[in-house]
Amino acid sequence: MTLWQIRTVVDDEPGRLAALASSLADLSVNILSVQVHPVVAGAVDDFVADAPASLTAEELVAAVGAGGGRRAVVRPADVHGLADPPTRALQLAARLVRDPECLPLALSDLLDGSAVQWTPAADPSDELRLRDPRGGSLRIVRMDARLTPSETARAHALADLAALLVAAGDGGDARRSAPEAAEGSAAAVHWRRPTVADLGAIAEMHDRCSDSSRYRRYNSGMARPSGRQLARLINPRLGVALVGVAPDGKVVVLGNLMWCAATEPTPAELGLLVEDAWQARGLGSALARRLLAAAADAECAQVHAVVRPDNLPMLRLLAGLGLPTHRAWDEGMLTVTVAVMEKSAAEGRL
Repeated sequence: MTLWQIRTVVDDEPGRLAALASSLADLSVNILSVQVHPVVAGAVDDFVADAPASLTAEELVAAVGAGGGRRAVVRPADVHGLADPPTRALQLAARLVRDPECLPLALSDLLDGSAVQWTPAADPSDELRLRDPRGGSLRIVRMDARLTPSETARAHALADLAALLVAAGDGGDARRSAPEAAEGSAAAVHWRRPTVADLGAIAEMHDRCSDSSRYRRYNSGMARPSGRQLARLINPRLGVALVGVAPDGKVVVLGNLMWCAATEPTPAELGLLVEDAWQARGLGSALARRLLAAAADAECAQVHAVVRPDNLPMLRLLAGLGLPTHRAWDEGMLTVTVAVMEKSAAEGRL
């Protein structure tokens, strides 16, 4: 026997589900779980069925049509599809409590593998877009069928939970010890705008960083920026700065979006520094997404980062954002330009 997930639209009339089940039973197909979603066109029946291994997806689609179903979508399923919706929702909520940064993956699991794409701008769209607590928005894309109102409501509820956890200040890790949280990822860090009172902690973070980490960030061999230079980095008139604060209160991440002069290739320059002990945990990507969302809010169509060609972690981070990029060489350095907003969208907002 083989498990299949079958999704079809039926008329919302008495006996329609029974007729559909009877048509499938003629092929020895056993329905194991059913969800019924009311929609304008009737109802969407979404169920997992156990079928003989010899049956094909095309034969199942034909049987659904013979039973009164329309626009049937049939695809292979596994045992995870047998979990009832409340149980699955509670499991995903527990996952978010442990790590609010996993919201895109949790949404995909909630919506049966739908693609979840992150975008810096939170422009409205006919498609489902949810606010990402990290900044920007999450676009839900289901290629084979439209989301029903109940599925949309579930997605909004899950996103609301993630936003509440992030807004709580500790990313939902208050019940975990500092060593456990440190093993977590970006969820173990509290993100906020720095103030002048943070200059000492930011300087200490630079002192804890290795020479190579500081060199990759500033493209120079200085031990660390001076107090005046650090104050410039967090000056809100000159750009947007964010720090990541560990559970022990230490600043372990600093990110900057500095406004550029008119002669620069883009309106803003991106810079990131993650303390060595906290690298390779997704903090750089989480910080970059927040700063790019701030760039979109400021209607910056593009930002750039000046990167040494051997700075592979930064180059991989920029490439992994899923946004269009362009690289240009200039005296042994790479200027990587990231398209934060589509040109047409940016022009429409100006």
